[in-house]
Amino acid sequence: MFNKVMKLIFYTSNLVLFLVSKFIPKNRRIWVFGAWFGEKYSDNSKFLYEYINKYRPEIRAIWLSKNPSIVERLNSTGFEAYVSYSFKAIIYSLRAQFSIFTQTNAADNMSFLNNGRTKIIQLWHGTPLKKIGYDDKLFSYRKKPSRLKYALFPFANEKYDLIIASSNEDKKNFITSFNSNNVVITGYPRNDFLFNDESTSGNLKIIYLPTFRDEQGSCVDLFSEYSFDLNKWVSMLSDIGAELYIKMHPVNMPSKNIIEKFSNCEKIIFMDDIDIVDILPKMNILITDYSSIYFDYLLTEKPIIFAPFDHEQYLAKDRELYYGYDEVTPGPKCSDWNDVLSWVEKFSEDSTLFLNERRKIKNKFHKYQDKESCKRVFNEISKLIK
Repeated sequence: MFNKVMKLIFYTSNLVLFLVSKFIPKNRRIWVFGAWFGEKYSDNSKFLYEYINKYRPEIRAIWLSKNPSIVERLNSTGFEAYVSYSFKAIIYSLRAQFSIFTQTNAADNMSFLNNGRTKIIQLWHGTPLKKIGYDDKLFSYRKKPSRLKYALFPFANEKYDLIIASSNEDKKNFITSFNSNNVVITGYPRNDFLFNDESTSGNLKIIYLPTFRDEQGSCVDLFSEYSFDLNKWVSMLSDIGAELYIKMHPVNMPSKNIIEKFSNCEKIIFMDDIDIVDILPKMNILITDYSSIYFDYLLTEKPIIFAPFDHEQYLAKDRELYYGYDEVTPGPKCSDWNDVLSWVEKFSEDSTLFLNERRKIKNKFHKYQDKESCKRVFNEISKLIK
């Protein structure tokens, strides 16, 4: 009952701000940013925000976050940031011409910004392999608001003024998944960073990035059930001079048992509060299952190992895919961790295996392969200013 009362208060407050915002003049130089449910400073929003702070001083870029430590850190570096729904966050957001985010405006920024006058910019968080939005009949439709909710709280119905894409492939999927024709191919801001000249000398760096499963905050164990032998992996990593980094999807957590099992292993490192793009250029091999991060990693042309251990179960329970899995995954498909280990050894000896296949898929899903995506996105947003 308490949670229901608090939710009602939250929606009622946003309804008041929604109505007020319709009468407040918008300042085309004020742009507000957010990402990952307001809890992370990361992804496409982060890189566009930093680009504007560096190269477009005429724009007042403001980061919104539910996490006070993020706000404090950004302010200490000279950037402008406020805690979501604080007095200053509300005041500046009422004046903002643009709200920019990677999930939804309601989740990343503030719901009342869906007022019909603030321009809503969807940067999303990668090329979709899994079906999303209106295309997804298994996951997204479970949480679709009712018509009554839209009627009582019209800001719950998000309509995007601009959605960015990296190719005709994801543009086509975004048009149907977001039910919008406002999709423009620009490339993703975060991928500009992949073209930085990062040194990969020293130990071979391997990273495992699984996609999310089940509900937000759920614990996931993708090791015990699929023949992960810690001793074998430590021995192999030592032999080839490598380290294995593991980063769970932001909405999942590793099980307590797995954390304890790996806690004393120097060769295997769990990563938590980090923007994966910051370290991705330094990685030599990517291991993933259905995460769209591999589309980004294709720009580096480095090896990718696919680990769809629970393929049939995932398709039935979690998400359908836009493509046949084998059609768009240029690399070996492994049934368990023993297969993955074998392919890590092969790629450590010859990183050009599957290179032609990777280039083919890279060209299909990346119209632009340069460091200019932030600039293109900025220009497209600027076109929306009347």
